[in-house]
Amino acid sequence: MYSTIKPPKLKEGDNIRIIAPAWAPDIKNLSKGIEILRHMGFKISLGKNIKRLAQISYLSAPDKDRASELIEAFKDDSVDAIFCGSGGYGSMRILPYIDFDIIKEHPKIFLGYSDITALHIAINNFAHLVTFHGPMPGPDVDEMKKPTYKNHINVLKGETLEISPPTERVVRYVISGKATGTSMGTNFSLVSSLIGTKYMKDVNGKILFLEDVSTTAWDIDRYFATLELAGLLHDFEAFVFGDFTDIPKTEDATPVIEEIVQYHVGLANKPALYGMPFGHGDEQMLIPLNAKMSISSEAPYVELLEEVVD
Repeated sequence: MYSTIKPPKLKEGDNIRIIAPAWAPDIKNLSKGIEILRHMGFKISLGKNIKRLAQISYLSAPDKDRASELIEAFKDDSVDAIFCGSGGYGSMRILPYIDFDIIKEHPKIFLGYSDITALHIAINNFAHLVTFHGPMPGPDVDEMKKPTYKNHINVLKGETLEISPPTERVVRYVISGKATGTSMGTNFSLVSSLIGTKYMKDVNGKILFLEDVSTTAWDIDRYFATLELAGLLHDFEAFVFGDFTDIPKTEDATPVIEEIVQYHVGLANKPALYGMPFGHGDEQMLIPLNAKMSISSEAPYVELLEEVVD
């Protein structure tokens, strides 16, 4: 049995290192996101793959260089937190080159979502670190301008444990009830892709947060079926579903994603919420991953049960 490692609190004046472990971020948007963080009192430094033109096709740099940028950010004592500049694709390819002992020895806030899910799951499992699904300074400038973003930063500062959405947001449930567990997620295609690898470990007692983008209803059905065939679907304690956006249109008769979710969650027969504000939509909640929390089909829906930073 291992002890969960919580990263040091974020403080005003801290140095946030922005890295590109997948796609290269849009520099124009990234500059706007950096300005918002600087206005909030943080220093910003950039990873080597953002500062140099090392982009290969859709990736910010070769696999080993992207892994090196990540590890260097953890090792650098002048860096206090690490934000991913964007998601995209490719972070799963760098997993074999990551020294998780270095991350364990130099714990820091690590934040990102979408394709970054592969890194979250691996870091949670091998370094036992609490990490954070949250808005990234490249694609989420509009989100960073909202008043709710200050609350995200306050969670990272250790000033609040409030992560549930406002009570006026309509959140539905697939199966009602309450559950307590350890958070895991969030991008469904990455979760499914890691099944059968050493990076996907025991999921017993986990609350699985799921979202996706540009994914068909058949894709979602296949991801669920993979969980079922791997013998994992029934091991989760509960499920929380966010946004499924930019669904490709087809003239073929297809079920809606809600029907697929209802069917497979019904097989698992575990409490499940639908419609929480996370994923690739217009709203983005902060989700501490590898953290103890509870969910309920009644507001406040999601509650943290422990401090997530030290």
